[in-house]
Amino acid sequence: MSVVYSSVSSASQLYVQKEKINALVHQGKANGQLVLSSETCINAIKIDRIKPRLLEKTVHLFNNKVIIRGIIRKEVFYVDPNNQLRFLQEDLPFSLVVDFPGLKSNRRLEVQTHLLEAWVDYNLHPARYCLPGLLRQIVVAHFLVVVAEKRQIEIVTKVDLYPRCLSAAPVYRRIS
Repeated sequence: MSVVYSSVSSASQLYVQKEKINALVHQGKANGQLVLSSETCINAIKIDRIKPRLLEKTVHLFNNKVIIRGIIRKEVFYVDPNNQLRFLQEDLPFSLVVDFPGLKSNRRLEVQTHLLEAWVDYNLHPARYCLPGLLRQIVVAHFLVVVAEKRQIEIVTKVDLYPRCLSAAPVYRRIS
């Protein structure tokens, strides 16, 4: 405990107990947009749905920039020429550079990336006779990048005032 306040006239002191904790201090945030295009030969007559999701990612820090590298997996559900529902997975590697003004590369910085939304726009040239179909896709994804600095800060955990004023029980007098 340490003494924070002391008054000579009243002789009371304020004791404060402090503790050091590790915390993340917010430095800023930025948004990034990723656009990927791909073409896939597929034996399909109709596309049911395409679901993109972030499979893995790594983050690298540079001055004024954050670079995100990773893989987006697309799950394609389609109908083949025999009217059977089929499934296909496709992995797309990507690199995204997000400008972050004022960022200085530092070992104490921690970067969090969040995939806000991702959708796929596609165009299918269906399979005919012995020719396979062609699926052209454009994946659009929005990322949120949050940068925080690891710091050790001191917080107050307990406050005491000494000496404590003890109050006596009230005194009652009988008036006759």
